[in-house]
Amino acid sequence: MTFFNKKSETFLYEYLNNTSPTGFESEGQKLWLRYLKPYIDEWHLDNYGTAYAVINPGKKYKVVIEGHADEISWFVNYISDKGYISVIRNGGSDHLIAPSMRVTIHTEKGPVKGVFGWPAIHTRNGKEAEITPNMDNIFIDVGANDKKDVEAMGIHPGCVITYDDGLTMINNTYYTGRALDNRIGGFCIAEVARLLKEQKKKLPFTLYIVNSVQEEIGLKGAEMIANTIMPDIAIITDVCHDTNTPLVTTKKKVTWHVAKDLY
Repeated sequence: MTFFNKKSETFLYEYLNNTSPTGFESEGQKLWLRYLKPYIDEWHLDNYGTAYAVINPGKKYKVVIEGHADEISWFVNYISDKGYISVIRNGGSDHLIAPSMRVTIHTEKGPVKGVFGWPAIHTRNGKEAEITPNMDNIFIDVGANDKKDVEAMGIHPGCVITYDDGLTMINNTYYTGRALDNRIGGFCIAEVARLLKEQKKKLPFTLYIVNSVQEEIGLKGAEMIANTIMPDIAIITDVCHDTNTPLVTTKKKVTWHVAKDLY
């Protein structure tokens, strides 16, 4: 039996390639719900933006399967007189990988393309050769002459920024891309709904399929929807770290920085 079909794959690419930064998940939620609707009994959207579907409503025992809809990103924080843009994090974005990454700055006038700049190795001498990216020295260049040019594009402090990096399959083996954390989880729980419907499975409980928002800044949407649904059990999907690659020491204890007080 084949569990993954062409419709699933089309949805996977559409959903993963859509931008849904923390706090700006609405378009991704629309995509997710549109795919789910043929397979569910009802759907809801809470005041915070978390979308959830319901299968077999009305049963006393309630089960949740959950993923989160948001992705890490950046915010415009400061625009210099020369038109260079400094940023702050929206979630756990890694400043070390930022240099040379192409980005989209989302504005009310539409998307603006840019790139994280970094001095070429030929220009770094002596102590300058030892500099590494940090939050004080990374910057975005949008090809502007000055601050007025940047502002004319619709860019201002508070605009959200995402990487231009779509979903790709490498060597027909595994996927790589910008927002696998955790829209791959949202994809998986949507597939549960599809398979239950297509295989005509009857559940003895009510199943809530939850795509929560603002996980990357502290489980905000999940906390709120848990108080709404109050499930008897919840199965949470998310990505984890690969410990088989170079530079990862498996003997060391993993430190959880987000919501560590919940474990």
